Amino acid sequence: MGNPQAESLRAKILGAMLREARMTAGRTLRETAESIGVTPGTLTAYEDGRKAISLPELELLAYFLNAPLRQFWSETSGRRKLRLDANPPALIALRQRLIAAQLRMHREAAGMTVRQVADQAGLTVARLRSYEEGDRPIPLPELEVVLGIIGRSVEDYLDREGPVADWDTLQQALDTVLSLPPELREFMASPASVPYLRMGQRLSAMPVDQLRNVAELLLDITL
Repeated sequence: MGNPQAESLRAKILGAMLREARMTAGRTLRETAESIGVTPGTLTAYEDGRKAISLPELELLAYFLNAPLRQFWSETSGRRKLRLDANPPALIALRQRLIAAQLRMHREAAGMTVRQVADQAGLTVARLRSYEEGDRPIPLPELEVVLGIIGRSVEDYLDREGPVADWDTLQQALDTVLSLPPELREFMASPASVPYLRMGQRLSAMPVDQLRNVAELLLDITL
């Protein structure tokens, strides 16, 4: 069963994080609202926690603010940005439809009816149906609750194509590099390391038996 108090608290925490990300990026309320196709009043409601932002809106907002997307539900970092050539409302509307289709498919795959999920999530059947049909955006806290019920996570629903997805992939790659020991970061940053990195890439794609042969040849050479 969904917990309205917990979801309300989650919305307030999320709102505070949104405001902090916007202030850190030095963006005004109006320009940030325009970047995701909502009014300043709606964005204020998001930041105050009176209304919860949807995942597609959050994706685009994080992209616009150049803020690590996963910081809104886990610890992460990264600061790489790409150019966005799209109409924000159109992009969000498309993402809402895709999320709606995914949600319905995953619910059915879990063998659960709309009523079963709605009851456990503390939603009306009509509201959940409107989410699954893409008629209305699903607020992120409600999406998290529904996904937990059907055994999915927000990660399963992130944008996988387009500039936002490319930017997010670069963020994750940067996070991986930054988590390496200093000496490995320096090695990877050196142009002289490129041949070794390419060799490592080729070796990682080899079948186990071929890798074993390479290891035996190297051992013969060093003996």
